[in-house]
Amino acid sequence: MVQIEQKPKKKNKAAEFLKKWGLPILGILLLIKINKTYFFLILFSILTYIGKYIRGMFGLKLVVLDPLHFCAIMVAKHIGLKEAIILVAINTIIVDFATQIASDGTFANFFLFGGSAIFSVAILGSTNVVLYSCFAALLYSIGYYIYRAFVPTQPSFEVVSKCITSFVFTFLYSSFFGPLFGLLMGV
Repeated sequence: MVQIEQKPKKKNKAAEFLKKWGLPILGILLLIKINKTYFFLILFSILTYIGKYIRGMFGLKLVVLDPLHFCAIMVAKHIGLKEAIILVAINTIIVDFATQIASDGTFANFFLFGGSAIFSVAILGSTNVVLYSCFAALLYSIGYYIYRAFVPTQPSFEVVSKCITSFVFTFLYSSFFGPLFGLLMGV
């Protein structure tokens, strides 16, 4: 008997991608449409945890790279002010007490993150995402610096570096991800 060699079929990459990722993408889009508040609160909490984890893993004590402030601004702008306060409370007060790292800075961050996000969205919410995000970052940085001037538990170079990096990373997040999240959250 003669054996016929079969040529391997070329797989359709699009069909393969849809088989693998089609259902999860559809599920995410459906969840956004059904209840975007819960979806974005969970998503932003995960992103904030990843940022805090990276900061802790590499010992970046002087760098504030977690996206909590940016996420609070996005939630305040596109979902609601109450939900922004809930997001900040979950990611500052509850997480810090659960991980036993709560301090006076926990409550300061709660008020400064939440307050600056809400105030900037209330004042400049109809402008560009980068503008109201940078205004919120500036408010947070000034508030954090003033707070640490009265409650000196950190050396001044740490306070200044945290203020600067908080502003820089909020600017970067709003520049790169602000329009994307604006589109997703506006759906």
